[in-house]
Amino acid sequence: MLRLLVAALACTAFLYAVDPGDHVRKSAPTSSATRLVLNADAGSVRVSPGTSNKVEVDVSFRGDSPSQAEYNRMRSDFTLDIAQQGSDIRVTGAFHKGWVPMLAMWSALFGGHQICHDGRCLEYGSWLREVEYRVTVPEKFNADIDTWSGPIAVSDLRGEVNAHTSGGPITLVGGTGNAIVHTSGGPIRIKKAVGNVDASTSGGPISIEGNLGRVRARSSGGPILIRDATGPIDAFTSGGPVTASLVGQPTEECRLSTSGGGIDVTLARNIHVDLDASTSGGRVWTDFAVPADDERHSRQLRAPLNGGGPLLYLHTSGGGITVRHAD
Repeated sequence: MLRLLVAALACTAFLYAVDPGDHVRKSAPTSSATRLVLNADAGSVRVSPGTSNKVEVDVSFRGDSPSQAEYNRMRSDFTLDIAQQGSDIRVTGAFHKGWVPMLAMWSALFGGHQICHDGRCLEYGSWLREVEYRVTVPEKFNADIDTWSGPIAVSDLRGEVNAHTSGGPITLVGGTGNAIVHTSGGPIRIKKAVGNVDASTSGGPISIEGNLGRVRARSSGGPILIRDATGPIDAFTSGGPVTASLVGQPTEECRLSTSGGGIDVTLARNIHVDLDASTSGGRVWTDFAVPADDERHSRQLRAPLNGGGPLLYLHTSGGGITVRHAD
């Protein structure tokens, strides 16, 4: 029994020793730089404001390596570079020799987690569960982020944000600059952004809440929710409903459309717009006063609301349309 206990403790110690909890850390003074440009070939990215005039990058690895030698091979294959080029602090994280053709990893693909893109897979991906970039930058800083495989989260920057991922969700919270975000494989969530927002996804829902600027949202495979907007809205999805609420008077036209769901719009009581709503698969209904009550339940309704104003264009091919005033 004692020998079994000693053996079990030795095995546990060995597994802990090769469990990747390792970090790679680098930093660079911002000097005259005003923008982070980060490119990662795999991994999640989190960017937030720091307390120093530096860009600081912390990359961590998590997984269950089959051996210390295999873990060391993965670590030696990864490089993290950070340098200033003009007004940019450029950060590049990459694996070099670990990418193999996808067909060579076919059995592993069916067996669980893999990190793949461009027809290649990371051979450590059978045991490497996560690569995570945590980046801090000065609060007044722009950010240009690109990762091939993983989610992106940006919070409270007072600069422009441009974020792209081919394999995960994007979350943007706070911030005062304009934002352009795109993902090919996940949802987008934006909350309390001050600037204009351009959000697009090929495979998930979009949620934008409390935005003060212009909103443009495009989804090929999910619903769109825009809550408590004060600026103009341009939203389209081919795979779900569109729900929006406007709490401020738009100064430009708003356009909401979908090919695969209904449209539900809530307006502050004093908002005045020219409504142009039509549907091929339901009815248009509003509780605002319109010239003819029988038009409230038609397939098409064109009417000034509260005397008229900028255009509010609503169209769906697959559901009903509701325009209501806030309580």
